[in-house]
Amino acid sequence: MKNKAISFYTAVFLLSGLVMALQILQSRIFSVTSWYHLSFLVISMAMFGLTMGALKIYKSKEEDQRKNYGLIARKHSIAFGFFILIGLTAQLFIPLISRDALQTFATLPVAAFATGIAYYHAGIAITVCLTRAPFPVGRTYGIDLLGAGLGCIGALLLMETVDTPSAILFLSSIAFVSALLFPISDTDKQEVTLGHHTINLKKTALIFCMATFTVGALNVASPTPFLYPLWIKNKIIKMSYIDYEEWNSISRVTVMNEEVDIAPYVWGPSPIIPDIKVTGKYLVIDGDAGTPITKFDGDFSKHRYLEFDVTNVAYSLPNIKKSAIVGVGGGRDLLSAKYFGVEEVTALDVNPVQIKLLRDHPEFREYANLYNQPGVKIINEEARSWFRKNTEKLDLIQMSLIDTWAATGAGAFALSENGLYTVEAWSIFMDDLSEHGVFTVSRWSADVMDDTGRTLAVAMATLFAQGIDNVSDHIIMINSHVIATTLVSKTPFTPQQIAALEKTVKDKQYGIIMMPGHPIKKGILQEIIVAKTLKELNEIADKQFYDVSPSTDMRPFFFNQARLTKPLAVIKLVLTPQKDGHEVFHGQVKATFNLYTIIVFSFFMVAFVIIAPLLKTVEDKSSTYIKAGTLYFILIGLGFMFMEISLLQAFGIFLGHPIYGLSVVLFSLIIAAGVGSLVSEKLPLNTLPRQIIWCLTTCGYGIFLSFILRDVFYNYAEVDVIMRVLVSVAIISPAGILMGFGFPTGLSLTEHFDSRATAWFWGINGASGVLGSSLAIALNITMGIDKTLIVAGLCYALLSISFITLAQCKKNASAIRVHKKEI
Repeated sequence: MKNKAISFYTAVFLLSGLVMALQILQSRIFSVTSWYHLSFLVISMAMFGLTMGALKIYKSKEEDQRKNYGLIARKHSIAFGFFILIGLTAQLFIPLISRDALQTFATLPVAAFATGIAYYHAGIAITVCLTRAPFPVGRTYGIDLLGAGLGCIGALLLMETVDTPSAILFLSSIAFVSALLFPISDTDKQEVTLGHHTINLKKTALIFCMATFTVGALNVASPTPFLYPLWIKNKIIKMSYIDYEEWNSISRVTVMNEEVDIAPYVWGPSPIIPDIKVTGKYLVIDGDAGTPITKFDGDFSKHRYLEFDVTNVAYSLPNIKKSAIVGVGGGRDLLSAKYFGVEEVTALDVNPVQIKLLRDHPEFREYANLYNQPGVKIINEEARSWFRKNTEKLDLIQMSLIDTWAATGAGAFALSENGLYTVEAWSIFMDDLSEHGVFTVSRWSADVMDDTGRTLAVAMATLFAQGIDNVSDHIIMINSHVIATTLVSKTPFTPQQIAALEKTVKDKQYGIIMMPGHPIKKGILQEIIVAKTLKELNEIADKQFYDVSPSTDMRPFFFNQARLTKPLAVIKLVLTPQKDGHEVFHGQVKATFNLYTIIVFSFFMVAFVIIAPLLKTVEDKSSTYIKAGTLYFILIGLGFMFMEISLLQAFGIFLGHPIYGLSVVLFSLIIAAGVGSLVSEKLPLNTLPRQIIWCLTTCGYGIFLSFILRDVFYNYAEVDVIMRVLVSVAIISPAGILMGFGFPTGLSLTEHFDSRATAWFWGINGASGVLGSSLAIALNITMGIDKTLIVAGLCYALLSISFITLAQCKKNASAIRVHKKEI
């Protein structure tokens, strides 16, 4: 029996870890094949599949399940492993994103079903282990949560070791191992019938385990991987186009084949740029965000074209001796800095692959020939953290286009958080400027000027935060083609600086959008610049059709100017043919439409697949009891997901990348919620005063988080990533422990009245979680992460209504029983 228990617990541990690791790995592939915000679809689909699996168990015969729990778990673990492969195939080969919004609307359900069905089978296997196996439920649940928590960390380690498609193959292999570990009796049939074929479960698991592991190992070992995303952002990218590929936890970096004697890649070219040819390779991050690696032999005279790019206009200023570059990419900005004679240049990037290529990789280091230049430092560190630790004053900080035109035009980042384009980030950067130092940011600009409008708003809010009122003396904007470069200074621009920039503008035939002594064209920028306080700035921004309010750490959605609160306008714009000069906003509108699509799709899934079939299970139950219980499970489902998604997006900023936020938050919440659930058995919420205290405490902690996160992020920005992870775990864990009381307490209360309604309440909770993930993103974008945390807290406060109602139901039921005895 002891060996049987060890085998069972090991299988549960592995299966739970695989479920969490798979979500993280699938979100990584979605970030490559589609856009970052669609990776949240994985969370919704996982919750939906797990809920459906659990309901399958609750709606089937309990006696048969208890007798055959091991066989059921083995069969569905094998199916889980198999459908992991189906999901991977769909992710690699289905073109999820299309220029046509209606086509995207059609393909999203296909991708969602293909990736979600694996979780359905995992849900069956896990639920039968938790509710039907002859082992202590508390111990099984604890091992389940431990496995799930460590699965989050395991996913990170796996992504840093092998490419993500191979990693998913290894997860599938482990799923077949877990199937073999589930104990079954000698009388259990080892075969299942599929059509006209009989399949032996043990042999099938062994064959698939070896096959998937072998294919994954071969893909890792192969110089040219044969498993890779084919359809990337609606384009077919074959490995034959690629010179170098490397995956890690935050990206897939590819370097395309060399191109010889081509026009240099210039972001914002002057109309009089000379006809110069260069040789280079294109570095691409997650299939679209690209940056050139220019072949450099040390002769700067061959790169005179750099003088004719508006992103470099700040180098016209006098006395620039020390500079820093945020986002080194392929080294183009670093090459510019050395071309203009900057003595000391520090180039930063959070992605270690890009740093390795320019600094450590023998071939690419010599090819770019930048690390060999005097005064150059190339550092792998999150920018905000490095600037907080930096003690030297800088004459120039450059941040040019941390994305691409194609990505921006498609709304790639419209629903994703970004920690480099917030008021808090710019304040940190500007604190490191010398007396007349300049922070320069280049963004896409067009006739509608929407990206530029938000850039101006963030710059103004940053200056207001530093106590500067006459902000128009501290901001200059110069444009060329579709690029606008914004220069921000802590001190008013001097006459010498303005004269130098005016000369460059005249010589290179750039345009002046905004500069002291020059009139501003009528339009959104003229309306914004008149603000004298942050309050005035926000009031002006609220009146605009575009959302140009300054992005902050608590609302870090710089790339989204489409207002979620105007769905009819968004749908109309999606269906309207795109106009030239409106690419940025149209892309953001498409991303917003995708979020609407996910919300609507989720609603119909839960309404027709979960709720409708379960309605008959509660038709004959007390109306008051069902309403109170339903409200309870809706609120804990929404409250938990609002808290989880808010923390995911907030800590993605703090830790430097969304994938770190995803892994650390899921790990912390799952482990902590498990602790809370176990503690609820020792300290049950079995009296109304205890229940009310728990509601208010959980609510209070959510509100507390909304007030402290901004200060925590600032005060701990300078510590290393390990310490930031520990700080994150310390902050998230209390929320997880408190929320962990919710589900077991609810089941205990409702089963006290009628255990037959358990399936209904389980389904309602799962449905709320599925909807809650996409609704949380909408709330974060519309109101801010801090406000969504307050809403999450209020969900838990409102549970008091359910507790009071259920207590009254219990009191009435007791009174009826007493009355019957008296009769």
